[in-house]
Formats: sequence, structure tokens, C-alpha cells
Amino acid sequence: MRKQILMASAALALVSASPALAQEISPSEAESIQQRLTRYLPQDMIDAGLITVKAATSFYELRFDPKVLLDKTKSGMVKLEGLKPMTAYLRPSADGTYRIEANDSFDIKGDVDLPEGRNSFSYVIDSMKLDGVYDPEILYFTSADWVTRKIAFSSTSPKDSVTASFGETAMHVSAEKKDASTLDISSTGVMKAFAETITSDQSGRVEIGADKLDIDVSMDGARYKVMQDLVFLVLDNLHKQRLEASEAARLKELLRAALPVFDNLTETIRASNVTVGTDKGTFGAEAVDYNVAMNGIAHSTRFGFGFGVEKPKPPAGLLPAAYEGLLPERATFRMAVADLDLAGAVKYLADHADFTKPKLLTDEEEKEIGRIVLPGGAMTLEFEDVSAASPIYDVHLTGKMTVYPDDKERHSADVTITMRDFDKTVTYLQKNAGAVPEFAQASFGLLMMKGLARDAGNGAQAWDLTVGEDGKVLINGRPLPFQQ
Repeated sequence: MRKQILMASAALALVSASPALAQEISPSEAESIQQRLTRYLPQDMIDAGLITVKAATSFYELRFDPKVLLDKTKSGMVKLEGLKPMTAYLRPSADGTYRIEANDSFDIKGDVDLPEGRNSFSYVIDSMKLDGVYDPEILYFTSADWVTRKIAFSSTSPKDSVTASFGETAMHVSAEKKDASTLDISSTGVMKAFAETITSDQSGRVEIGADKLDIDVSMDGARYKVMQDLVFLVLDNLHKQRLEASEAARLKELLRAALPVFDNLTETIRASNVTVGTDKGTFGAEAVDYNVAMNGIAHSTRFGFGFGVEKPKPPAGLLPAAYEGLLPERATFRMAVADLDLAGAVKYLADHADFTKPKLLTDEEEKEIGRIVLPGGAMTLEFEDVSAASPIYDVHLTGKMTVYPDDKERHSADVTITMRDFDKTVTYLQKNAGAVPEFAQASFGLLMMKGLARDAGNGAQAWDLTVGEDGKVLINGRPLPFQQ
């Protein structure tokens, strides 16, 4: 997969002069493509042939030789075997896009001499294929498919070792222009038969496995045009100690224009039939998922994240039978950090930073950026869904909490706890109180809570819990007896 990424990265730098030229296969156009791809490379690497483009009958041959990088950075510490050039074929289309194809394999071994000893490693990909349509205008694929078979990695040091592998992998990416300056980008994929083994002196041996990983990533409204200008401005000036006044002004202009960078970003990863083997036995779950979501670099940025587990299973005999009955069939934790003024911080940076000097901001200006990100010094935490459910209980928590990082004593909360199957839960605790005496105390506490609950309908009880900055607690609008 690393080789495919390198080939894709090279392709991303490709810029065609015009659709008309893109239809013609010629040595001069091959040279033009190569110059664009190598624009930011050191001259010695260009001369050594790190990236070359040659014209064939109906396509251009793009060749990337990683040995050049190794030769230019030789220190004696790293030894590698199996490096070979990678090749992709670029077929120009009448609309100015390129059909890019690659079919390769990867098998390298190496070792690194470190003070603590020798670290050996290997990377193997039995086969990998890329087939996509690349648009030079957006510097990205309008569509592309990556398919690999058997990816394996290993690393061994005197203290630990790691091996990991996937059976088959299939990834698809696409990009659609929404207007002259924005893109919608999506990526989906499936990685099958994941296995990893970690062995160390401290943790012993841990084996992690999953039947497959499903990946879904999307970005809506990506401001690709201004981001291209911003990236190229940075690359064009990397060799300079400091920017000229005109360049600094242009950088500030682009920083403002790039906001909010994108409208929405979402990512979900779901692992099926997960197992974790340890010296205490094998833990498992039918599924584990992870997700993130963000609404851009905005004046009210919301960054959400969460994870969930379905049908977790501990090793046999690890928990007493009474506790096994309390394990959830599913559990979810999803929350978000809300109301972050990231756009305000970027605009303040653009207004006050001096990009012609080594230190962009004064100490006080750096502190002001922190104050802008958290308006009023407050950080808002929103609980979207914190829940657990089993045959004997079903509990959910939603709401929000406000904390002040610079004032640890100042905080407030407004959350709602909803519980179904209340009587089943109490009955279970009372039934097993003989085996677990703590259950009797827990059931008594739940019965006291029930007295403070409101009817939420459909057999559910609810508690609206409010905690003020003064420490006063209200439950369904009523203060606790000892606070009255």
C-alpha cells in the first residue's frame, strides 16, 4: 500500500498544460510532465532519476525509483533489500484527464542499527493494482480503485516484536466538483482478515484479529482551489529563511480565503468479529466501531467523536456469573467538543502575525489565540449518546457540560438520564444479592432514584440533572433534599 500511496502522491502533483496537449503523446510533453512532478525536488535527485516520465505509443510511463532516496541518505545505520522502481501508466483523455494504471508488488527487508540493538523489519504486498481517472485541474482523482492482496509487516527489536497482516484490501475514492472552487470527496474501503501479534517483555504476547474493517470517509465542500494556492505558496518558499512582505501579504490573503476549508468531514471505521488474545484469555466483540465528524474551521466548530461495541465477550471464567449477566449487549459513547472559534483564531493570526520574522506572534498574541478558540474561556462538551443496553437494562445519557480549563472549580452541566426496564434491573440485583452483597446496596440506591424520576413514557423513567456553577444540583427541577 505504501508504494501505491507514493505513486498517487506523485500523480497528485501532475498538472497538464491544456486538454489539447493532453491528447498528444510526445517526448516534449513527457518532459513537461516530469518537470512538473520534480519541481520541488533537489536537483541531485532529479539528475539521479528519482522520478522519470517517458513517452510510449499510447501512454506515458511514470517511474519512481526509491533507491535514489536511499542512496542520497545513506548513513550506514539502515540496510535495505528488495527495493525496486515502481511504474505507473498515464493515458491522456480528450477532456484533459489521465487514466492512471499500476500493477506491482512489494517485498523489502531491512534492519536499523540503534544504540539499544538491531531492529529488523519487512514489508510485503503480494500484489497491488491502481486504476483511476486523474484530473489535473483539481490535482486529485475523480475516481480510483486500489486493490491489494496480502499485506504483511514485521518489526523485531531486542525488546519486542510486531507482526501484522491483511488478506485482501479494496479501496475506492472519488471527487466531484460542486462549483469552480469546491469539491465533494469520498473514500470507502474494505480490509479483510486483519491479524496482529505484539510481543514484549512488559506486556507479554497480545494477539489482535478482525474478520474485516469497513472504512467510510467523506469531505463535503472542500475549498480545493484556494488550498492549492496555499500549498504551492508554501512549497515555493520553503527554501527561504523568511517571506518577503508581498509573499506574507499573499499568505494572509489565502489563509482568510481558505476558511472554512471544508463544510463537513465524517469518518467511520467498523471492525467485525474482533478478538484480543492476552495471557488472561481472549476478549471478543461482534463489532467495534469508531467515528469522527467535524464542520470545518468555522466560528462555531464542532468536533465529534465516538466509539461503540456490540456483544462484547470476556474470556470464559474471568467474571463471576452474576457479573456476566450485567455485561451490555451493546454500548456507545459519542460526544463532541462544540462552539470552538477556530475561524476566529485563523483570522486573528492573519491579522496580527508577521510572516517576515522568525517569531510570528508576541507572547500575548499567542495567548489571545487560545482565548479566541474558547469564547469566554468555556469549553462545551456535548454528550450525543452515552448508552448501554442488555436484556435487563437500557440506559441512555444525553446533554452537555461546560468546563473552564483555566478555572478548574468552575463548571456546569445539563444532562438527561433515561432508563428502561427499571424493574428488571432491580429484580436482577436483588436476585443475585446473595452472591454479590454489593447488589443489595445498588438495588436500594436505584429504588431511591426511582422516587425522584419523572415518567418519560413507554415504561421509561428519566432524570433531568442540572448542576449550576454554584454547585447546586437540581433533579427534574427540584433541589436535592439536603440542599434545600
